Amino acid sequence: MDNTVNLHQALYVGSDRDLLEAVSISIRSKYSLELMVEVPKIWPEDTSLVLIEYDGDSKTVINRINQILTLAQGVAVFVLLKEKDADFLIEASHQGVQGFIECPDEVFNILSILHMQDRRRIGKNGNVSAFFSLKGGVGRTALATNVAAHIADLTHGRSVLVDLNMPLGDTVLYLNMENQRLYTITDFIYNINRFDEDLIYNSLSRHDSGLYLLSLPSDIGELDGLNAELIKTVIQSLRRYFDHVVIDLSSDLSDATLSCLDEADNVVLIAEPSLSSLRAVNTAIQLSQKLGYVKESLKLVVNRSTPNSDVVLDDVIDSLEIDTVIRVSNDYHGFNESLKEGQLLSRFKPDAIVNRQLFSLAHMLHNGVLKTDELIIPSFRKEVKPSIMEQFNQFLSHLLTPKRNSNPEK
Repeated sequence: MDNTVNLHQALYVGSDRDLLEAVSISIRSKYSLELMVEVPKIWPEDTSLVLIEYDGDSKTVINRINQILTLAQGVAVFVLLKEKDADFLIEASHQGVQGFIECPDEVFNILSILHMQDRRRIGKNGNVSAFFSLKGGVGRTALATNVAAHIADLTHGRSVLVDLNMPLGDTVLYLNMENQRLYTITDFIYNINRFDEDLIYNSLSRHDSGLYLLSLPSDIGELDGLNAELIKTVIQSLRRYFDHVVIDLSSDLSDATLSCLDEADNVVLIAEPSLSSLRAVNTAIQLSQKLGYVKESLKLVVNRSTPNSDVVLDDVIDSLEIDTVIRVSNDYHGFNESLKEGQLLSRFKPDAIVNRQLFSLAHMLHNGVLKTDELIIPSFRKEVKPSIMEQFNQFLSHLLTPKRNSNPEK
């Protein structure tokens, strides 16, 4: 499994070596940074980002910005503000600068700033929830499929599940659609420039629950040309037409996986109550911090939880410092039998606690509110029982406490 992260190319225009070093450290998990004191005459290939210093010389910097945008139309230009000048900010914005980074205060938050600006630029339409686990075998596909079906109910059918668990995904198995002629992601890419709302809803495969599906091709050779940029384009296109896009991802850190995480409003980290699984979650959290993902986008789902969960594991979960943690009950029999019957849990076992928990999770991902009525999401922290001596002291205290007369004489 190749977990190497391919770096994008970025250009630094300026002469402040200290600032260059700080910027390089800040973006090194995603970008390879090259220094240019002046704007190059011949534009470097594959450069997707330019960071340019501003130290008060408005005329020179505006001229450099014009040169850059003439040489490389469409490249993202951000200005590193060593000084603030309102007139310069207005002029630079008019010239096509995408954003400004205050130095030194915002230097170590550059990736977060780039990420947010990119989301604002493309415009936000439907929500995207990416189900991800670095460790396999934790029930990610089962959760993604069943939660996606609940979201389809909430959106009146305007939701799609995208299988990107390459090369061989299992969403088709969980939806009992193996014997159908399915519209795949490679079909979608082939027709991407032809789509309008009517065509996209008439083309994609649809489960009888109302959930749309974009599956992987049965011939894995069709995946050879499927790169991160194409996948990003697919997700951006889908979110224009659907209210919610749910993605079942591979357990790797490939460019394809990272491109989906970049697009996600909700990064749903799936784990089970074990130290090895939570260790993998911690690795994913550290990566998300390096890549500048917004902390609030991270959600942890601890699958197969029991009321007698280990206190140590609960402490480990607390130490991860994720704001939203949801525990899904262990119902192996229910999931397994529903799979055998070719039904989603919502149809096979609608009154099960785990099904209500998954509906609550779907509600939170789509509406931002966690439904906790009827103890749908109970607390699994183990109750600490008093020691034998403490119980004995409580018993003595009870015996020695004077009892009040319930019918005192008047």
